[in-house]
Amino acid sequence: MPKGMHILLADDETAFRFSASIALRGAGYRVSVARNGREAFSRIVKARDAGDPVRVLVTDQQMPEMTGLELISLLREEGIRIPIVVVSAYADPPGVPGSQHGDIRELIEKPIEPGALVACLKRVSVSGAGRPA
Repeated sequence: MPKGMHILLADDETAFRFSASIALRGAGYRVSVARNGREAFSRIVKARDAGDPVRVLVTDQQMPEMTGLELISLLREEGIRIPIVVVSAYADPPGVPGSQHGDIRELIEKPIEPGALVACLKRVSVSGAGRPA
């Protein structure tokens, strides 16, 4: 199996995906990217079926085709439980109650510096994200 924790980064902003993936790869993570929730769901299922499951999902809250919250709900419906970091352009994003989505480990506001995202992933990793779902 490849080295480094497998992270999936779902965000519709090309610049954010690019800078965040470079920072995460530089910190030793293996990063897959998706432009929206629908693509992210497909990548998560394919990775799981290939025996290389995504260990942490970093998702934007607002994306076209399928939002981050819709993605989270679909993952739950399919029985896929992984730690989730939600990024949002809103200081207090509507519809992200922690009790409703217990797998959300962190909620961070955009803009976020790549180094801060790496620090966030390290906190999530320490809380048990590296264990299989």
